[in-house]
Amino acid sequence: MASIAAFGATADQWLFQWRPRDRLHAWAAVATVSFTCYILARLLEGHAAIAASIIGVGACGWAWLVARALFDPSRHDARWAPMVAVIVAVTGAISVLAAGGGVIDRVAGNAYALSGSAALLLTFVEAFQRWRADLPSAEKRFRFAFTGVYALLVSASVMGFWVEGEGPGDRLRDDWIKGGCATVGLVAIWIAVQFRRSRPLGPAAPHRRSATAEDQALAERLRGLLEAENLAVQTELKVADVASQLGQPEYRVSQAITAAMGFANFNRWINHHRVARAMTILAEPTETRTILQIAFDCGFASLGPFNRAFRDETGMTPTRYRMLQRSR
Repeated sequence: MASIAAFGATADQWLFQWRPRDRLHAWAAVATVSFTCYILARLLEGHAAIAASIIGVGACGWAWLVARALFDPSRHDARWAPMVAVIVAVTGAISVLAAGGGVIDRVAGNAYALSGSAALLLTFVEAFQRWRADLPSAEKRFRFAFTGVYALLVSASVMGFWVEGEGPGDRLRDDWIKGGCATVGLVAIWIAVQFRRSRPLGPAAPHRRSATAEDQALAERLRGLLEAENLAVQTELKVADVASQLGQPEYRVSQAITAAMGFANFNRWINHHRVARAMTILAEPTETRTILQIAFDCGFASLGPFNRAFRDETGMTPTRYRMLQRSR
């Protein structure tokens, strides 16, 4: 009995002290509850199915908030965003409770259809709202994969709606299609959460101004200097060094890199070219240099920064990249 009491006390303490670490985990937890109820509503009958449906109908709104948290590095949501999800959940719940064709059912159903459709469409664009040319390759692949999987799930659900019939077999098929899509979607949410935990977004970038003609001209000079002087292999290269060679203020060089070339900063620009050089070397089947030697020869001062920059660009380590290239 003492052990049972101790276990119960520990469980209570864990439940009451648990707090989501950030808004991504908070919305993922809410979405998990909603998706689970949506799936259960397809499996249960009677009052239990209705109760599960009341919570499950808001799944698309909570999924959109998860998508916002995945691709927006801000610590807090804009105030209006949770309101949209709440409207989806409340109007959906009312349409379930008032089902029967009355005025309340029609009004709530129309509001749910409009707000739910808005949430679905907004989820599609979240992955590309803050797209930048200098995003790491792994991040770009993740965003395309997220959008692709989401599009497939929505398409499957819509197709299930179109072929929905009145017979028991038709309803069972519709339940399997939509319940299966919800299950895959729930698994995909937590895979995405785990990806973001391993590759967190940096702080929100300030607004980037449009490139001027001067920025474009200076960017061309930078590209020429990069090739003529082989800048990428110069260890400990600073923006001040490049600005001095061009006879320009540092801020002008930084503006050209961010506005005209699309990179977040000077280090991202130079590391992009260093990694590109390393990829060429690593792909050579007869290359015998070690990873550390290649890092030094490509302008990195140590192995750690090289590995991080290479992973950001390719989504894998230099060792893994070399193995894949030589196995072809």
